[in-house]
Amino acid sequence: MGWMEQHIACPCGDSSDAYSINDDGWGKCFSCDKRFPPDGQESKGVTEKKKNKDLLPVDGFRDLPARKIREEVCQKYGYFVTEDPKTGDTIQVAPYKDANGRTVAQKVRGKSKKFYTLGDFSKAGLFGQHLARKGGKRLVVTEGEIDAMSVHQALKTWPAVSIPNGAQSAAAAVKENLEFLESYEKIVFMFDGDEPGQKAAQECARVLSPGKACIATLPLKDANEMLKEGRTQELVQAFWEASEYRPDGIVSGKDVWEQAVKQTEQGISYPWPSMNGITYGQRKGELTTWTAGSGMGKSAFVREIEYDLLKQGYKVASIRLEENVGRTAKGLMGIHLNKPIHLPGQEVSEEDMRIAFEATVGCGRFWLLDHFGSLEDDNLMSKMRYLAKGLGVDFIILDHISIVVSGMDTGSDERRVIDNLMTQLRSLVEESGVGMHLISHLKRADKKGHEDGAQISLSQLRGSGAIAQLSDMVIGLERNQQAKSEDARNLTKVRVLKNRFSGETGIAAYVRYDKDTGRLNEVAYEEDFEAEDDEDSDF
Repeated sequence: MGWMEQHIACPCGDSSDAYSINDDGWGKCFSCDKRFPPDGQESKGVTEKKKNKDLLPVDGFRDLPARKIREEVCQKYGYFVTEDPKTGDTIQVAPYKDANGRTVAQKVRGKSKKFYTLGDFSKAGLFGQHLARKGGKRLVVTEGEIDAMSVHQALKTWPAVSIPNGAQSAAAAVKENLEFLESYEKIVFMFDGDEPGQKAAQECARVLSPGKACIATLPLKDANEMLKEGRTQELVQAFWEASEYRPDGIVSGKDVWEQAVKQTEQGISYPWPSMNGITYGQRKGELTTWTAGSGMGKSAFVREIEYDLLKQGYKVASIRLEENVGRTAKGLMGIHLNKPIHLPGQEVSEEDMRIAFEATVGCGRFWLLDHFGSLEDDNLMSKMRYLAKGLGVDFIILDHISIVVSGMDTGSDERRVIDNLMTQLRSLVEESGVGMHLISHLKRADKKGHEDGAQISLSQLRGSGAIAQLSDMVIGLERNQQAKSEDARNLTKVRVLKNRFSGETGIAAYVRYDKDTGRLNEVAYEEDFEAEDDEDSDF
């Protein structure tokens, strides 16, 4: 979304220049904080939404004398001066480009700081983003296009970009371009020195990973004022001396009374009621690891949790590296239909399939990663951080950690790689508040195999002790795949191996797979379960 017009009078009458109209016709006053619909606007300053979406042709480049910006800088950014085809007034045009470097939108600046936009901003990145390669040491982000060009002219080689719509929507712009910004080691926010600008810089810094954001302080209003006044050296100095953003977080114990006496709430329920007894439910901001032997149903268990979270209204992202997105979709839709539609011979009408799709995968609260196999941990973390911070998902499913590291050049030090990955996952959970369900494999048991129903212990987690150490909850699934009776083969013990929340561990539930519906249903404990499970055992 882009602003069609900015800095005009508000219909509320409280402000003469704090009102803006976006490209769907709605307006917002940043003084009274009210929104107004496209129809029925009565203020004189509100003009009709511009219908012309055709981009203006480039009309050569020139110096901007009033701004002290040179022609070659304008040419590099594609910023040009021309005549408004309707009014004949002189206007300045800032191009916004897509990921392929094509101009898809333009922000037009007219007299008295009146703005309107052309084209499709939904496909556009930041102003000047096409000039900055993905990944690098430092990147400057400014509050306006003129400031970005001023910074680049002063710094010469360092890249500078601008958010599209000013301080009021700066954090949203950062979220929309999070993957690009996170690829840099340091992001320097060089916003206006007024209160809105500095507040916006703080909000933007909070979106990025800890230690990445820096905030520059200028002695004048903005970067262009520094350039116009000939204080270029001070502008360069502000770039290098920008302070690393550190959120306020240290509080006195005497100030936490309300938190201390607040009743602890039950977590978000699991699909199997008995599990909520030991775990007190699942919580955002926690990392839960699920583990079992090969082919024991780890993915199926977590899929039931995915479905239940969606049913409760939460936003969920699914990163399943051993199946394609079609299989993921069929799995969730099948749960809704109570039919294993991923298997041949399942007859379901197109109408029922559509209903299941819109209730699960197509509900608007579900995201998938279209990727099969291993991927670099930096690439994975960038995508997960975008899901958590950019899209605001409540829970992320990662299936599974072993395949993440399988394609890396780990040499003989797989443990170190997993340690590092688990630390990054733990950090993401802490900084974003997202809940995470992680699937991990087990080492082979010495005697009775896990596929034969052997009891699981924390020490059997494959690859690294960090998996258990950094998880809030570790849950094992035990099942005898080779039992004589079908009932025993389809019965799983859900065992809590670690529980940081309450400390309670042990068997939390018994769950049986129904092959007719494809569902995992809790069953009441019966003493003969243990006998069925052990009837083939020699131990």
